[in-house]
Amino acid sequence: MNTLNYIGSKQTLCPILTDIISAEIPDLKSLNFLDMFAGTGSVGFRFQDITNICSANDLEYYSFIINSALLKCAYSTKLQDIIDHFNTLNGVDGLIYTNYAENDNCERMFFTVENARKCDAIRVHIEDLKTANIIEENEYYFLLGSLIVSIDKVANTSCVYGAYLKEYKKSALKTMIVVPIHKKMDINNSNQIFNITAEELSQKDIYYDVVYMDPPYNQRQYSANYCPLNYIAHYSENIVLKGKTGTIDGYNKSNFCSKPKVFNSFKTILDNIKCKYIFISYNNEGLLKYDELIELFGSYGELKLYKIQYKKFKAQKTVSGDIVYEYLWFINKTKNASDLIEEIEY
Repeated sequence: MNTLNYIGSKQTLCPILTDIISAEIPDLKSLNFLDMFAGTGSVGFRFQDITNICSANDLEYYSFIINSALLKCAYSTKLQDIIDHFNTLNGVDGLIYTNYAENDNCERMFFTVENARKCDAIRVHIEDLKTANIIEENEYYFLLGSLIVSIDKVANTSCVYGAYLKEYKKSALKTMIVVPIHKKMDINNSNQIFNITAEELSQKDIYYDVVYMDPPYNQRQYSANYCPLNYIAHYSENIVLKGKTGTIDGYNKSNFCSKPKVFNSFKTILDNIKCKYIFISYNNEGLLKYDELIELFGSYGELKLYKIQYKKFKAQKTVSGDIVYEYLWFINKTKNASDLIEEIEY
């Protein structure tokens, strides 16, 4: 799997998450799984092999594209041939070059001119393939997802797209090479992908055995910090970009990034979601603190807390010491709530 450089990605924690969830629910292979805040799709891509049906949701359109590619489209030689052709295309002056690379009318340095123009040529070609019915919808998502994760590898940023670097870093100066987002050849077509808020999804008349939630923890809005990826995904000249960094006008704002709103949004989901088991990643630095989380989660079933230690990233300067905890909360709705909360160091 080829993935984004993404804040909060569970790529490195996936083996631990898999071990814990598999231990708590040994019959996963017969059950349906939902990744409710899917992001890069790392969790869903792993769990599709150990569950019956694996579905995903995210409010961001680039994430919807990526998860559609990971969970709805199998790799094929046809797709590989198209991607090989992508890498032979000459660049063109398109929307990415115009808005996210240095030129006479733009000072932004998110991508080099070469990579921006190459991205434009490929993005236009993907749309042409779709219009000509050469590719199916799921193949369209596969190709577009492959482009998005590949252009991210040469982005001139420290991590998020909230700002670009004033000088091009070494990786940004490399020529973008598009690679397949995955090479998995067996995909379950029953997997479903949604592009709505988690609150909306929880109120749909759909049953899941297991729900995994990895919502934003703090005030950082993903939509604001990954605008160029949404712009590549939509690729419309009707989108209005604002400010020095080209933020999309009217970008999505999640209630989970708002201290006054996050508790009630969590409650809306937990009141309405139809499932047996809920796992929630929410670390010890989130907007909601330990006591608030106990109050929130404790009434829905038996509650356990797994505390997973890992070393902090160098960029996490606000964290004291070298260790940060990932909290994985487990709500077993098949068992009655209790005042005793089992805490497990992992």
